[in-house]
Amino acid sequence: MEIKVGEIIRLKREEKRYGLKDFAKLVGISPGYLSQLENGHKVNPKLETILRIIKELDIDIDMLLGLEKEGENINVKIPSLLKLVLAKDRNYKVMEDKDILKKLCNIIDKALESKYLVEDQMLYALFLEDIYIQIETILKRYMALQIIKYDLE
Repeated sequence: MEIKVGEIIRLKREEKRYGLKDFAKLVGISPGYLSQLENGHKVNPKLETILRIIKELDIDIDMLLGLEKEGENINVKIPSLLKLVLAKDRNYKVMEDKDILKKLCNIIDKALESKYLVEDQMLYALFLEDIYIQIETILKRYMALQIIKYDLE
């Protein structure tokens, strides 16, 4: 999946809750031009325009241009909405298996049904946090087992 500069700008703008017209006005360009940048129809904007955009959106220019420094974890810099786009593409592949999809739906159903059993909002939030921690713990266990299995082979 290829992520383009315009997509990063749009996702970061939406993450910061700027409307297209308001943000275009803020950086001194027309809404139509901003839309064309975000949709990839304009691919060579003036440097001053890009600099104003990255300043207002707090985007790292190296990340925007796809320049990753050695040993640097680029995931820390990717806007959260962009992470969702990347995860969605990856998750579609997992959910193509009907048995896995059924199990995931059952897990989500149980978590949602629990809201009616644990009526207190704070306790339900703690319940969900416990589920999250348990998933992390189980994942680490299975990743370790996977490493052991490959070492034995």
